[in-house]
Amino acid sequence: MIYMPRVWLVAVIAALLALFATIAYLQDAHRSAAPVLPVTFAHLDHQQQQCIDCHHNFVDRTGIGLCIDCHKRDKTVSHLMEAQFHELCQSCHIENYSQGKDHGPTRACENCHTSDPYP
Repeated sequence: MIYMPRVWLVAVIAALLALFATIAYLQDAHRSAAPVLPVTFAHLDHQQQQCIDCHHNFVDRTGIGLCIDCHKRDKTVSHLMEAQFHELCQSCHIENYSQGKDHGPTRACENCHTSDPYP
């Protein structure tokens, strides 16, 4: 008789573990599948900036192409993408603004989040 309750207990624990694993997987899949808002970026407006300031892949040779390609595809950083780009872009614009330099948008979302036919 004691054997049967143990089987049920093991079955319940296994079912709970499977449920938690499924939830974790679905959350990760949802996070990496989140839509990316369009972003406009004019390289011509940033010619005074050193390329290396934004393009880390020039130093570590991790890739070529658009930033968003790797930052969206790579699951190790895709969930950080929004924060990373806001920190990189906004902090530079805000710093330039505080120094009285040409600075680009610092707050209004729609100033950056528009379609960019020419990356």
